[in-house]
Amino acid sequence: MTTYILDTETTGLIEPHMTEAAYSIVEIAGGKVAVLQAPRAKRFNPLKEISLGSMAISHICDEDVVDEPPHTDFRLPSSVEYLIGHNIDFDMAVLKNAGVTHTPKLICTNAMANYLLPTLESHKLVSLLYHFHREVARDQAKDAHAAIADIYFTELVLGSLIDLANEQGHVITDVDSLYDFSQMARIPTHLSFGKHKGEAIADLATSSEGSGYLKWLLKQDSVDPYLAQACEQVLESV
Repeated sequence: MTTYILDTETTGLIEPHMTEAAYSIVEIAGGKVAVLQAPRAKRFNPLKEISLGSMAISHICDEDVVDEPPHTDFRLPSSVEYLIGHNIDFDMAVLKNAGVTHTPKLICTNAMANYLLPTLESHKLVSLLYHFHREVARDQAKDAHAAIADIYFTELVLGSLIDLANEQGHVITDVDSLYDFSQMARIPTHLSFGKHKGEAIADLATSSEGSGYLKWLLKQDSVDPYLAQACEQVLESV
């Protein structure tokens, strides 16, 4: 059984193709993150144009990857049972667009952060790095744009989130319990966007305006299935 922390850089948000992939091999033991293999990165030709927005984030341009192997050459070993990442579902979609058929269990640090710190102003990876590890963020984050840097940042943030979860009474000792917690955390307790950002979903359901907003969310085609589950649960309970 192998656990990867994974991050990808891509062509954009619409049908994203990989321009770079980075990963490290880690172990979760005794509630701590142990790095078994330091982060490695590899660039790929995405076989489609990179958006300007993605260039502005990753600073990877079309000409930088034109001679790299095609993104469809990427392989995910079948021994990988868990993938950890910030918004890891997006990265998994990128892998599938590259032809990866192996589907490990996914652990999302963004979901964990939203659950443990529901009123934090931002749950972006670098925002969390500033929250937990300000000196590292000040020293390294401002010049970091590649996937390999995000692997290191995710390792740090993951360790801090596990510590916080255990302080709050959850029990995370190994990767199995981390996965269980991540799955539970995917069902949000607070809204993370819109005019009700930071408000508890359960509290919204108790008012006519709030319940109307939750019902409106459920009618949206793009609503996250875990958010929909949370809204349905609280509306059924009132």
